[in-house]
Amino acid sequence: MPIFLHLTAEEQKFIIDFVKESGSLKEMSAKLKLSYPTVRNILDAIIDKISSLERNVK
Repeated sequence: MPIFLHLTAEEQKFIIDFVKESGSLKEMSAKLKLSYPTVRNILDAIIDKISSLERNVK
């Protein structure tokens, strides 16, 4: 199963929105009405989860 499908619906939406904002954390911060560090922490958590899932797939 693709790793993307192992993510929650909320995590998937964050990734899609992030791509649509051209990877701009500043734009994501404004869109979500959250501080830049909070958005960075959300992204870091998703990255960690994806890395963990990749290790478990191999």
